[in-house]
This record gives sequence, structure tokens and C-alpha cells, in this order.
Amino acid sequence: MLSLLKEEVGYPFDHFPSQMFEFARGGVQSWGTLCGSLIAACGIIGLVCNKENSANLVNNLMAWYQQFPFPEYQPAGMNLPTTVAGSTLCHISVTKWLEVNGGKHGDPPRKERCGGLTADVAKFTVEMLNELADKQAFTVIFKPAAAVSACKTCHADDTIGKDDCTTCHGDPHK
Repeated sequence: MLSLLKEEVGYPFDHFPSQMFEFARGGVQSWGTLCGSLIAACGIIGLVCNKENSANLVNNLMAWYQQFPFPEYQPAGMNLPTTVAGSTLCHISVTKWLEVNGGKHGDPPRKERCGGLTADVAKFTVEMLNELADKQAFTVIFKPAAAVSACKTCHADDTIGKDDCTTCHGDPHK
């Protein structure tokens, strides 16, 4: 996305180094935290949007990511299974996919899956940005999982995130 901004818009985007998001690979240097594709996409959103639009687009992106069956984009000849992560965390997203695929973290299909996922995230991000540019407004479609609202009945808004808590913690209301 940054390469396109450099090419199509030029200044100031041509002054940002393309490698500035390299640290995000593997959920930040292979820590398995937030998916690196989301870090880069959120960074681009922050570069081109005001605070309100940035918050709306990032919230929509994060909720969409939890619900989307990755990878939709697959290089020629690939027929990888798709899974819904249910979380924005790299470790959870990859582990769920590996459980279905039966592979290991270092296997080439896992790398292809993450490449396809990154393409999916970039495509969705560009679609949101284009909608915002065309309409000068953006409507959030995706929302955090219903479990988040249930968790917030007991936990204060500032002590809990928006990721689906039940992915790791189960449903405490059952």
C-alpha cells in the first residue's frame, strides 16, 4: 500500500521508508502478537486519515479480520484451506489454520497462507480507503464480537480489549 502511495501520490509518502513495517512480521518479530498485516494496514490508515476516520476504519478492519475466512487470495496452483481466526492475534490465527491444515509453522504452505492473508488485508484496507475517498464518509459494517459486550458488563471499558475474549478464555457465562 505504501508503494502505491509513493507511486501514485508522491510527497509526503515518498519520504517514508518501505521497510518501516518489517518489524511486524510474525506478530512483531515472531512474538505472535497482533498480526503484522494489521499493524501495517493500521499504519497506512493512520497516515492518510483524520483521527475519527482512522478510528472507524481501524475498528472495522480489526472486526472484519476476526470474521474473515483466510486466505481468500491464493497464488496460482494453491488450494489452501481457509479458517476464521476469531482473533487479531497472529498466534491464534496461524494456530487455527495449522490445526485444519495439519502443517507446522515453518512449512511453505503456512508462509503462503500468511502471504495470502496479507493480500486480503491490503485489499480490504484499500477498499475501505477508496470508499472513504469516494463518499467522504465511512460506515462501519463490522463490529466486535457479541462476547465483547458480555465481558464489558463486568469489566470496565478501559480494562478489556475488543478482541473476542472467548477465543482464549472460553465463555464465562455458560
